[in-house]
Amino acid sequence: MDMPDEVCEREAPHLREIVLFLSVHLDRAPGVLWPEYDNPAFGDPADAGDGSAAGGAVCPAQADRFTAELAALTGLCVRLDRVETAGAAPGVGVDAVWTGQPGGREHLLIHQIAGAATWQLTGTGESGRPESFQCRLLPGEVLYVPARWSRRCVGAPQAQYAVISLSGAGD
Repeated sequence: MDMPDEVCEREAPHLREIVLFLSVHLDRAPGVLWPEYDNPAFGDPADAGDGSAAGGAVCPAQADRFTAELAALTGLCVRLDRVETAGAAPGVGVDAVWTGQPGGREHLLIHQIAGAATWQLTGTGESGRPESFQCRLLPGEVLYVPARWSRRCVGAPQAQYAVISLSGAGD
């Protein structure tokens, strides 16, 4: 996933940040992106009443554009899998359930839209040994979950987040 500098420079700043972030983390290890630029697809939930966003804070047209542009730049299949409010998701809370990716082949980007959430990940690291990772995401931050890693969101009753799936073109 090597992107020429001239192509990177032409892209929107939020997209450029995510592509550079993925170039470091993809297929390696979990990571958190504290972006400098807002992603217009996942706006401020307070703006949802102005007609610019749907589903709380997701603008469908912007989300479609974002996934298409990210796919074109990375060569991956990219799709907005779902938008969830943690309190409405089964298993969220003290006894949160561990969730793995279907088939274990998809990588995930979890974009925190509203509220704060603690994410716990477990999987096999580059060394081949079991590893774990835990972080607290704030609105606007992005968590990368490698393929075959399990995840759970703990103690975030009102947190809202988008799950973006990334897979190879042949997967």
